[in-house]
Amino acid sequence: MSNTKLKIYLGDITYDTIIYVSDTIPINIGYVGSYIKKNFGDKVDIELFKYPNDILKKLKEDPPDMIGLSNYSWNSNLSEFIASFAKKINPNVITVQGGTNFPYDEYSQKKFLINRPSTDVYTILEGEKSCTNIVQRIFDVNKNIKNFFETPIDGCIFIKPETRNTKNVTTVKGKILDRIKDLDEIPSPYLTGILDKFFDGNLTPFLETNRGCPFTCSFCHTGDFYFHKLNKFSEKRVKEEIDYIGKKAGKLGITNLHLADVNFGMYPTDKKTCEFFLESKKKYNWPLQIIGTTGKNAKERVIEITGILGDMFAINMAMQSMSETVLKNIERTNIKLDHMDTINEHLRKEGRNTMGELIVPLPGETKESFIDGLNTMLNSGVSSVCIYTLMMLHGTKFQEPEYRKKFGYESKFRIVPLDFGEYEGHKIFDYEEVGIASKDFSFGDYLGARAMALLVESLHNGRPFDEFFKYAKLFDIQPATMLKILYDNISNASEDIKRVVNDFINETKGELWESEEELLKHYRKEENYQKLKKGEVGGNLIYKYKSLSIVKCGSSWIDFIEKQLFETIKDKYPTMKSYLKIEDEISEIAKFCKSKISGLLDVNSDVSPISSKFNYNIVEWIDEGCIKRLKNYEFENGKEKICFEYSNDQIVMRRDYFKRYGTGINALSKIVTRIAGLESQFRKIKNNEFNELRNIYKKVDDQWLTKYAMSG
Repeated sequence: MSNTKLKIYLGDITYDTIIYVSDTIPINIGYVGSYIKKNFGDKVDIELFKYPNDILKKLKEDPPDMIGLSNYSWNSNLSEFIASFAKKINPNVITVQGGTNFPYDEYSQKKFLINRPSTDVYTILEGEKSCTNIVQRIFDVNKNIKNFFETPIDGCIFIKPETRNTKNVTTVKGKILDRIKDLDEIPSPYLTGILDKFFDGNLTPFLETNRGCPFTCSFCHTGDFYFHKLNKFSEKRVKEEIDYIGKKAGKLGITNLHLADVNFGMYPTDKKTCEFFLESKKKYNWPLQIIGTTGKNAKERVIEITGILGDMFAINMAMQSMSETVLKNIERTNIKLDHMDTINEHLRKEGRNTMGELIVPLPGETKESFIDGLNTMLNSGVSSVCIYTLMMLHGTKFQEPEYRKKFGYESKFRIVPLDFGEYEGHKIFDYEEVGIASKDFSFGDYLGARAMALLVESLHNGRPFDEFFKYAKLFDIQPATMLKILYDNISNASEDIKRVVNDFINETKGELWESEEELLKHYRKEENYQKLKKGEVGGNLIYKYKSLSIVKCGSSWIDFIEKQLFETIKDKYPTMKSYLKIEDEISEIAKFCKSKISGLLDVNSDVSPISSKFNYNIVEWIDEGCIKRLKNYEFENGKEKICFEYSNDQIVMRRDYFKRYGTGINALSKIVTRIAGLESQFRKIKNNEFNELRNIYKKVDDQWLTKYAMSG
C-alpha cells in the first residue's frame, strides 16, 4: 500500500434548517475516531463532522477513503444522502453507517440495507471494534474496493455488491463482537482533543460514564440481552473529563449537560460522578443543569445520590403504563404504587421535582386503563407527567409483523420534529413510524389521549398553575379530575385558548401519513415544504402548543382556571353558606401565578423585579404543603408585599438558551425540552420574612437546576 494516510471522515449529522435539532457534541463518533486512531496512529487521518453543509463542502474539496455516519431515527435519511453524495464524488469511497436505528433479525436487516444503496457496510451494536475492523480491511486490500467485500467483516453486515440489483440479494455478516468490558480501552475523545472543534457555543456537552442496561423492555433497543451487563469508564477518567468539559463550557457560557447513561444514579459509583459535577459547578459555573435518564430500580439510592446536587435532577417515575396487563405484554415491572407515593412525598418535602412517563398505545392498553393510569400517576403527586406516542423503532418487537398482528397495531408515519432540510438541491426528510391504534385502543382514543397529553403538559407539568391544583384538592377535586373539567368546558374559554386546542387537534391529525411515499410526495411540493420551514407544520406538537399556551395564553389560562375552579366548588358544595372567601382565595392564587410566570419563555419581556400585595401568606401555605385553606394564612396587619425576581443564574441561562436555540415557536419548543423543568424558570421570591431570593417550592434556595428521567 502507498505511504499516503487513509483519510476517514466520521459524521453525526444534524438537521439545521430551523435549529440544530440534535444539539449535542458528537461523543459517539468521538469514541469511534479515538479508538481507530489508537489502533492505527499516523496511518490514518480522521476528521469529525456535525453540521451537514460542513461535511458536504469537505467532501467536494477533499474526498475521503472512508466515511462513517451515525444512523438514528432522526438522521437516517440525511446520513444516507451524505453517503450517496460521497459516492458521487468518489465512487471508490467505503461508506459505513452505524447506530441504534437498525433491525435485529437478518431478514429485516437485508430489507433495511436494500433501501440504502449508498451504504456499503453497517456496523452491528457497539461500533468501535467494528469500525476498526473495516479500516483494517481497507488496509488489507490496499484500498481496492473490488476485494473489500470478498469475506465477512466481524461486527459488520453488507450486501454482496454483485447481488444488490438481482432477485437473489445476498448479505454477508461477520460474527457478533463481544462488547468492550473495560471502557477505558477507548481513549477519551475529550482528553485527546478530538472533540475540541465542537465547543463552538452551539452544542451541549455529552458525557457517558457507563454502558449497559439490565432491563428487558420491549419498546427499547437496549432491552436486548446483548446490553444487559454494565461496563464502566474509570472514576479517574470521568473526573478528568468533567473537569476538561467544565473548563471549556464555563468559558463559553454553556449551562447544560447531556448524560448518555441509561440508568444514572442506580449504581454506587454514580455518587462520585455527582461529586465531580458539584466540584465543576463551583470551579467553572458548569453544569447548571443536567439532562439524562436513570433506572427504575434502587429509587432510594437514586434519591440519595442525586440529592448531592440538590434540585439538579427531577426524578422521573418512567412507568410507561399503570396496567398490569400492559406491563406483562411489554416484559416490564414497575415500582410499586405505595413506593412511588412515598418517594414523591419525600422529594416534595425536599423541594425537588418528580416526573412520570406514559407511552400510548402500548399492547393491551385501553382508553379506560390509560385514563385510570393517568389519574393514578397525577394523584401520586408527581410534578410532571410526559405522555409519549409509541414509536415503532427498529431493534424492538414493534417492528416484528407477528407482534403487530397479535395486538392489532395500526401505524402511520410523521416527520421527526424539525428533521428536514434542503442540501445540494435535494429536499431530505427523516420520519418515524408511530402506533396510532391497536385492537384495544382506537384512533379516536389516540386523539383523546393526545388532547389530554397537551393539557397535562401545558397546565400541570412544571407547575405553572400548581397552586390552583393544590387548592382544588382541599375540596376533594383531584388533578386529573380538574384537567377533565377544563377540557370538557373548553368551549367557555377565551378565543386564544380555543384556538390553541383546536389547532393542536387538527395538526395532530394532519401530521400523520399512511405511507412513507405519501409523506414524501406531500412535503416535496414547494408550498408544503415552505410550511415546514416557516414552522407551521412538522414540529413537536406537544411542546409547540405548550410554548404557545405559556407565552401567548398564560394569563388567559389563569383566568379560565380561576373561573372553572370556583364554579366547580360551587357545584360540588351547593349548600355552602358563603362563597366570597373562596372566591377571594382563588383570586389571590391567580395573582400569585401571574406574577411567578411573568416573562416565562418570552425574550421580549421585562425581566426586572415585580411585586404584588397579598391578603394571604401564600408562600407559607406552599411551604406547609397546601393542606389547609388560605384563610388560615391571612396576614394580621393587612396586605403584605411579595417580590418576584429572576436570579443572575436564571438570566444567564435565559441568555444561553435564546442565543443557542432562538426565540421562534420551534426554538421555544426545543428550549422546554432542555430546561430542568419549567419551574426552574419561574421568578424567585422574597418577602418580609426573608430578604434573600429563594425558590418558590423550596425553603432553602438552591440554584442547581437539573432534569433527568428514571427509565428502564
